[in-house]
Amino acid sequence: MKNKLNIIKNSFLVILLTFGSVHQSNAQAAIIALIFGDKVATENFNIGLELGGNFSRFSNMSQDKAKYGLNFGISGNIKLSENWFLSPTAYFVSKRVFEIDNYSLNTGNISIDDQFIDKTASYQLNYIDVPILLCYQTNNKKYRFGVAPQISFLTDSKVTVTGDEGDFIQDIKDNTNSIDYGILANVGYSLGQARKGRGIFVQLRYYQGFADIFNDAISTSTNKGSYMALHLSLPFVTDAIAKKNLQSINK
Repeated sequence: MKNKLNIIKNSFLVILLTFGSVHQSNAQAAIIALIFGDKVATENFNIGLELGGNFSRFSNMSQDKAKYGLNFGISGNIKLSENWFLSPTAYFVSKRVFEIDNYSLNTGNISIDDQFIDKTASYQLNYIDVPILLCYQTNNKKYRFGVAPQISFLTDSKVTVTGDEGDFIQDIKDNTNSIDYGILANVGYSLGQARKGRGIFVQLRYYQGFADIFNDAISTSTNKGSYMALHLSLPFVTDAIAKKNLQSINK
């Protein structure tokens, strides 16, 4: 029990270190994982890189289409029992992007606004996502089903309006609420033999936010965010653990 508590504490420490230095470098998670990944790995704990993307939607927005947004971060994988795992994660790059038509710029500068009437506009909201995923793994170790509370911290928000003479980029961070929160559902499939036994998890995720994303300057309606995402999790484990994984799969 004491060892599991230490594992959980160390996992959260790694996540917090990554989160705390996110503004210094977007490569921080990769550096931590590459340097410390296999050195801290045990059969009950490892860290890994998280790579993927999402397609976002926002309620009560006249959006024309969702667009691809990148996700990148670092995760901890804690074995609680033979079938249950805890995965605290920090996606320090989490872009939510969507596009609308018939957007008219309203800066208060008539000479600028007149050039951007009924134009296409692309919104990009950048967050740090922190889900704490609890997963059930099937006995054949192929599938994981999980659910997580998630809190997201806004880092910046902007809208790019495409005009006849070029683009106009407007900072809307002050009009975007600083925190989003919601629930995340996850279905994962393990490619156990990949990466010479180190494995790859393919994860399909759906997130439903509960908070209002924009204030009244953007929309007087309630705008809750949601997205569908596909992620790859790349665990960092020792050579000995990878060899044991291959032997277990080949039995």
